[in-house]
Amino acid sequence: MSRKIVIVDSNGVRSISDENLPLNIGSQTTAQIRIPGSVTGGSGASIDLLEGRPFLHRGVGTEVTVNGEIITANRWLIAGDTIAMGGVHIACEFDDDVLRFVVTRPVLEYETLPPELVPPAAAAADAPEPITSVQMRAQPLRPAARGRTAARIKWVVYGALGGLFVVAVYLFTAQAVLIEVEPADTEIRIVGGLIAPKMGGRYLLRQGDYRIMLSAEGYHPAREVIVVDDSPNPSFRFVMRKLPGWLVVTTDPEVEGRLFIDDAEVGVLPGVGVEVEAGAHAMRIVTQRYLEFTAGVEIEGREVRQELHAELQPAWGDIAFVTDPPDAEIYVDEQVVGRTPATVSIMAGEHAVLVRKGGYKSWTHTLSVDAGRPEQLPLIALVEVDGLLSIVSMPTGAAVSVDGRYRGTTPAEVELAPGRRYEVIVSKPGFGTVTRSVEMESRRGHTVRLTLEPRLGIVRITTDQADAELFVDGESRGHANQELTLPARMHRIEVRKPGFATFTAEVNPQPGMPEEIDIRMLTPAEAVLAAIPQTLTTSDGTTLLLIGPGELEMGAPRREQGRRANEAQHRVRLTRPFYIATTEVTNSRFQAFKPKHTSGAEKYRQLATGNHPAVMMSWEEATGYCNWLSTQNNLPPAYVFENGEIVLVTPVNTGYRLPTEAEWAWAGRFSGGGGQLKYPWGDQMPLTDGAGNYADQSARGILTRVLSNYNDGFPITSPAGRFRASPLGLFDLGGNVAEWVSDRYGVYMDVRQVAVDPVGPDEGQYHVIRGAGWRHSSISELRYAYRDFGDRGRLDVGFRIARYADAVPE
Repeated sequence: MSRKIVIVDSNGVRSISDENLPLNIGSQTTAQIRIPGSVTGGSGASIDLLEGRPFLHRGVGTEVTVNGEIITANRWLIAGDTIAMGGVHIACEFDDDVLRFVVTRPVLEYETLPPELVPPAAAAADAPEPITSVQMRAQPLRPAARGRTAARIKWVVYGALGGLFVVAVYLFTAQAVLIEVEPADTEIRIVGGLIAPKMGGRYLLRQGDYRIMLSAEGYHPAREVIVVDDSPNPSFRFVMRKLPGWLVVTTDPEVEGRLFIDDAEVGVLPGVGVEVEAGAHAMRIVTQRYLEFTAGVEIEGREVRQELHAELQPAWGDIAFVTDPPDAEIYVDEQVVGRTPATVSIMAGEHAVLVRKGGYKSWTHTLSVDAGRPEQLPLIALVEVDGLLSIVSMPTGAAVSVDGRYRGTTPAEVELAPGRRYEVIVSKPGFGTVTRSVEMESRRGHTVRLTLEPRLGIVRITTDQADAELFVDGESRGHANQELTLPARMHRIEVRKPGFATFTAEVNPQPGMPEEIDIRMLTPAEAVLAAIPQTLTTSDGTTLLLIGPGELEMGAPRREQGRRANEAQHRVRLTRPFYIATTEVTNSRFQAFKPKHTSGAEKYRQLATGNHPAVMMSWEEATGYCNWLSTQNNLPPAYVFENGEIVLVTPVNTGYRLPTEAEWAWAGRFSGGGGQLKYPWGDQMPLTDGAGNYADQSARGILTRVLSNYNDGFPITSPAGRFRASPLGLFDLGGNVAEWVSDRYGVYMDVRQVAVDPVGPDEGQYHVIRGAGWRHSSISELRYAYRDFGDRGRLDVGFRIARYADAVPE
């Protein structure tokens, strides 16, 4: 309903149209209600209407009071409120038809009485005028002044007596509450109630709920809630959690290694200093050539620096080799480590050892080495070989097997006994296999030389960037669009062009089977999105869809039917891809986090059905679920507790959270073919069949205002995902329940600049609610641009989760 707006001040009476809202309070040049001088360091304040109700929007850096109380966030205005700023008082006189604001500015009055003059005496003609002292006397008060003074004194006395009475009543009805905190020097601040005096080590508090803000140097700040009831001698005890401490680890000898605290890798040696939570922890140092070092450490915390020195023990044994004849090669796990005689350092454990010398049979042994224990092996007597078969191939690197036993790659030398025939097989990927029968007649050596014939296949490359460059196995082959004849083995194909992401693939051509590769080159941004999974699923089965970045215009034009004052148009740019859940969080999933949550089933049993969206949770409970789900899925929490408030971490990480208002609008208003949707079902009224769950004919017995020609079959909530999805594949962005988003509520004050990845105002009592639900039926509410807000749970408000797809940008 439209209400008349009237301003009464020293300039007379003015009427303001609600189209000219908000009503600005501030500087002399631009505000409808002007403050003498200027608003120092701030942006003033404004008065606006929301659903016909006036509310006050506080600016930044300006002290504003309502009824003598300093306000820190937006608040509703009611009849009888008095707003004060810069010495100006604004009285709110409201009735059903008129909102009247009476402005009173300070007036300085100076009342000065003329002195009382005494007429001079007649001077004697012949005598000189005598010099006499002047008697000072008090100036008598006028009757009106005396009356005002007496009235002031009377009211001062009444005020003092009234204050004493209030204090006496408070002291008589309050209880002495003991609050103990460890450590004892913790600063305690009590929020709630009028006053909280301290007497004899106890606080005098009346019955009720209080927030306790605790802070101490070296400890995490804490926020607790206490309930003072009629119990005798109430007391509360809290223990502060210490800040982490610093642990500096050094080793002897100083080597490279990895440091683990409680099985989590925290740094790289040498010289690592890490932040560790206070308390007992298990520390572990892992290096390449030393035994693993383990120790228990007690971290003092409170940012105290502690040092730990670790003596490392060798993880090898020194093994001595002697052969007859000498100068034989020593192999450990197929790696040459020396020539006999030699002492070799071998890591602890079992190893395959081979000693080889030309003209002699190889000596093999499985050696068990103990860390730190030297060992002298017995003399190794080498035996002359019977015969040596040398196998050479073109190309080299072909695999050799003799009588079915693998003997290495060409060129290869194989020791064989004389007097018999052997089958030699040589093979290499991309070439034909060659088999030879070889007879060793004596101890003399024998050489076999083989040529492998290539096996070729055809690969055809086509791309939408014909001037791109093609590489095969790292070698340039010219322009991308061409037909290649390649050996029948695995090859690495790359297509490169400046300004595009490099395309990479592996291909294994086969003779007689041509292969075709059709390539679409991607920009770097397209390549990043293409590499990110299009969907992901949480541990509780919630599916989220990937949404790419982009730019949109939020709000609604002034002439749009149903537009409200808090929908000023402004542009927003989203730069990071994000995931958003396809459905709202259901009762069954929310109750895994909060088992006793009922979703308001005390009023409507249907609200608590397991596959229906959970409702009646506060914004704080919704963010608590997000942090809980992040922990369940090994992600960092997206919300932290700072200065008594729950806030998003900065910069925003990849933990689960509520979508920002801009992300919610971007996901909802995407039409699939360009432009932005006005309603969830399209751009026109009325609703189409199956558009969603709204206040329809089935809810006529519950709600007073319903849609006249629409029936979705659900008087209250419906199962999540029951109605058709949006063009992106999201369900119930319009209908079923409205949704909490992450932003605090505020009226858009500056719409000239493009906002980049906005997360809402830093301060404010309320949070934004977006989308219509089962209680909504008006044109204003059914639009995607509709903005609501609240500070407590409602029967028609739930939420869905979101998270960023990429890591925090550097």
